Amino acid sequence: MNSLQAQAVQVALQAYRDCQEAEEREYAEQYDEVKRMEDEAPAPDPCVRLFNELVEACIGYVEAGGDRADLELGEYRDAVYRRMDQPRSVQRWEDEGGAPLPVRPHQVDR
Repeated sequence: MNSLQAQAVQVALQAYRDCQEAEEREYAEQYDEVKRMEDEAPAPDPCVRLFNELVEACIGYVEAGGDRADLELGEYRDAVYRRMDQPRSVQRWEDEGGAPLPVRPHQVDR
């Protein structure tokens, strides 16, 4: 397993954590209320792209032979695991008109 994948997970995790903290600072005392409203009626999440990048980094780590249990994802572990366990979510998004994810070099047929 390549340490580059482990490093990519840590970089993605820090970027996502920074985004979450910035959002919390922006809304300050209203943060809990804003999150509750998002649960009731989903709104654009400014951190969703970073979360998806974190999930992709974790998938890359596992595909390179790493054990996801070794990843230190903190409070985001359960959410990341849930997304990793939903292989059809990307396909469904593509079927609904989303752009396909870029092919990783190890996925190219040679």
